[in-house]
Amino acid sequence: MATQETPSFDFDDLKQEVVNRLFYQPIGLLAAVVKTLPNAAEEGRRVVQGPLQTAKFVGDMAAGVMKARYGTQINDLEERVSDVRRTVEGAADLVFKTAQSRVGGFGGEGNSQADPTAAEPTVHEAQGSETVGGIVGYEAMTAAEVIGHLQGLTLDQLGEVEAFELEHRRRRTVLGRVSKLREEQQ
Repeated sequence: MATQETPSFDFDDLKQEVVNRLFYQPIGLLAAVVKTLPNAAEEGRRVVQGPLQTAKFVGDMAAGVMKARYGTQINDLEERVSDVRRTVEGAADLVFKTAQSRVGGFGGEGNSQADPTAAEPTVHEAQGSETVGGIVGYEAMTAAEVIGHLQGLTLDQLGEVEAFELEHRRRRTVLGRVSKLREEQQ
């Protein structure tokens, strides 16, 4: 019968290994960190600076190409965003004015009974009441709102709308619809 040999352990080697891993290595690691810490920020900056400069250059180039290729579409989008912003601001103003008229002011200073004969303000009255081509509040309207009011205007009123657009906002959608309606009426 064969006997199995038991491996022999050198407990001194084992103790030395435990002391190395649990005591000397953490101390050595801490010493290395303390030694390199003052230069760590500069080293990190050096490693990252090149790729950051490359990314900035590529981004600037892409932005330039996009502006050159899609400049008019970007301008149209900015105009639409502006229209939406003005509409939202007008609606907020309308809500504020409506609440004030119904409550008589904020902070409990008025009575809570609304005047049933008082007319409700419209979004465009809240923003201003400039009339262009018979459309009240024209300047505050979005292109879609203006187009909704064009049907039924006279040739003179359509001409006034066209002149205003050419002088101020130059919205292609409005100008195109005005042109089409003028052609239909002639």
